[in-house]
Amino acid sequence: MTSGKLTKRWAIWGGLCASTFWAVEAGAATPAPELGIRWLPSCEELPSGGLDPEVIARTRCGIVTVPLDHLNPRLGTLDLDITRVAARRPVQRAGAIFTNPGGPGSNGNDIFTVLLASIWKGYIDKSEGEPYRHLTDAYDLIGITPRGQSSAPDSQLVCQSDEAIVAQGDITEDRSPANLAAIQHNAAVLARGCASQPLAPYINTDQTARDMEFVRAQLNENKLNYFGNSYGTWLGAWYGGLFPQHVGRMVLDSNVDWTSTFQDASLSAAPEKERVFNRFVAEHAASHPQVYRMGSDPAAVREIFLQLLPRVRAALRSDNEFYSSPAHLMAARVLSDWWRVSPGITDTELKSRAQAHGFSPDNAVDQHARRAFTDLLTATRQAAPWNGIAPGPLKLTPADSVRSTVLCNDSRTSDETFWIEKEDQYATHYPVAGSFLQARHCAHWSGTPASAVPFQNLSRVDSIVMIQAEYDDQTPAAQAFKAFASLPNTHMTLLKDTYRHGVSFAGISACVNRQVGEYLAYGRKPERFSTCDASD
Repeated sequence: MTSGKLTKRWAIWGGLCASTFWAVEAGAATPAPELGIRWLPSCEELPSGGLDPEVIARTRCGIVTVPLDHLNPRLGTLDLDITRVAARRPVQRAGAIFTNPGGPGSNGNDIFTVLLASIWKGYIDKSEGEPYRHLTDAYDLIGITPRGQSSAPDSQLVCQSDEAIVAQGDITEDRSPANLAAIQHNAAVLARGCASQPLAPYINTDQTARDMEFVRAQLNENKLNYFGNSYGTWLGAWYGGLFPQHVGRMVLDSNVDWTSTFQDASLSAAPEKERVFNRFVAEHAASHPQVYRMGSDPAAVREIFLQLLPRVRAALRSDNEFYSSPAHLMAARVLSDWWRVSPGITDTELKSRAQAHGFSPDNAVDQHARRAFTDLLTATRQAAPWNGIAPGPLKLTPADSVRSTVLCNDSRTSDETFWIEKEDQYATHYPVAGSFLQARHCAHWSGTPASAVPFQNLSRVDSIVMIQAEYDDQTPAAQAFKAFASLPNTHMTLLKDTYRHGVSFAGISACVNRQVGEYLAYGRKPERFSTCDASD
């Protein structure tokens, strides 16, 4: 699932390459568009730089017109953007691999597809490169823009309302009745602003999976091979549950538990963030007391976080890269101490003092802590609004609209009382992670959610290769293991003692890349369970 650091990581792939048109009503005055794919003369909106020119030359962009509702095609049509990077050697072509970078609501499936093709081509000369030569030469890569995020305004889902999002305090630090009322109000405004849109009932993973099947048939592919990351694992499992007979080779990286719900996925993030903090901040700093100067007891390091000023704690937990960094905790302690002694000190004075302060005898850590000090000071002055939504009349981007809608349309959730109780519990039990729960607005959802991922049929798929980091605060390994254990045909590779969301092709493990490449290229399955090290 996409949040925090993941959004930043994939943001470079923003921008969509084709314009689209959506006709909602079959009885409209203009003729309904014909179903199918229309390839465009060029991909004019792909970035001009930063991508392999040879890969760009093999790339085509188009518009695929699908039924608005695959289960009731008479309702009208919907246009999606599609990108295809053709196999480098057409005479050797063996099939196509569909891709999804995550989400829900992740931008840039087109750029992701082109970038993935470029990465694979770049691996050819590496030690794990032989299967990537075959993938580059023999397989097309296919990217489809999620429904609701087309580049044409008429095809976009935009959650909006005249109701206003109101300003609120930090959801973890301020559990006062007034702030709770603001949180409940905002959650309800978000839910109503999305559920009331005419397109909203059709923005769900079931329809998106059927879009993939429609495109597979249009391309005359016998099998749908697939690489999905984060939410893309949920989508891949949903597709496999609907169409197991058409699944070829499927790699799911950084896994959502497809046997569960988005409510459970929301609740699972905070315990994992505590694990990440304990392993990579408390234990690491305590193992190097001379470098980090926070003592040699992990519990004492954790106590430093708990004793920070509330606004500094909120800033530290606001970004995955902040709370998982010992240098940021060092900087947070200094910032809190200085504010306690001098509440009226200016930002200019704080920055000047930080530049002169000796955070650590280790030069690299010392410089990192100075940068971290500036990060945290900025975060305290520019506190992020709830769910990233600015106060005022509600109007979200298509990406945020799709994310907010899919979370509620895909699975059932509990009522408002449940979420308030969980927020209170999480503020106490998981203070590092805090009380923000991604799907809590679904308590006010008026639509009819799907029952569950149809994962039972996944047992009919030949094999599914799962890739997972041991530490992942967006899709925790504990949830991935539940999905892994639910089926006999899954194969998991765990990247040991590594904090990462999105493992494959991240440049951190040739071992993982070798296993993924061998499987996608030749169908060679790894062991039922295996491990890799980041240094492999």
